[in-house]
Amino acid sequence: MSMMDAGGNAQNQGSAGATDVVTQLQGIVRQLSAWVQAFKGRAAFGSFTMGASATTVVSQPVVASNSIITLTPTNATAGTLMGSAKSLYISAKTTGISFTVATANGVVATGGETFDYSISTPS
Repeated sequence: MSMMDAGGNAQNQGSAGATDVVTQLQGIVRQLSAWVQAFKGRAAFGSFTMGASATTVVSQPVVASNSIITLTPTNATAGTLMGSAKSLYISAKTTGISFTVATANGVVATGGETFDYSISTPS
């Protein structure tokens, strides 16, 4: 039950004081900052165009030896490439520098195939 002061305002509603609210918000900020630091550099996204070759090197400094790289075709020629014997795979990862995609059968791609990629790196 709440008490009313002379002006009809409720007293003792159990609300936190301004200092308590600020302390709680600072704690939330610290937790979010720790979360950001924990996941920083563990995920990256980008895109590339396959050249008229059997391999293409994609510069990406977040690549690590244990990175998981997923490719998504973004135009019809890339979709056709991925559905053929030339389908791309990740043939190399150079930590802190790049990854290389190659056609599965070693045959030159047409060129102009566009892809999005995502990289996640477990800790």
